[in-house]
Amino acid sequence: MIPEFHGKNKGGRFLLNKPKVFDAYCAGQKDGDYYVTLHKVKGSPKTLEQLGYYYAVIVPTAFRQMVEDGNEKMVIKVGEKFKEVPITEDVVDLLLKEACAKFDGKKVTLKRNMSKQECMEFIDRTIRWCARYLHCVIPEPE
Repeated sequence: MIPEFHGKNKGGRFLLNKPKVFDAYCAGQKDGDYYVTLHKVKGSPKTLEQLGYYYAVIVPTAFRQMVEDGNEKMVIKVGEKFKEVPITEDVVDLLLKEACAKFDGKKVTLKRNMSKQECMEFIDRTIRWCARYLHCVIPEPE
């Protein structure tokens, strides 16, 4: 995994949010030539609360509903063969991401790259998709 060090560009200078963490990381690297790539952040990053709600409430609720509806396995095509795989919360996560993107005609976005706004929209689409296609009610966040 590539490390990320967040900061701000102010007056032509890049100021790290946590320069001591960056320094500690660099101290652990071998001597040599390296390069740094800057990426513009598309709004504030998603929050741990958003991801917690998605993984602790939405995914398990959708998973339970699918199992209650008798969907304990799904069939996928691998090459020319069909294979039955059990439905797990990981499979439900992938299904929700793909289905919700198609539901609203949006492009599938990796959750790790989502801004706070994009994550909120993804969660809203997921809740609407679950209501429409799974006929389940996702509990409100506490």
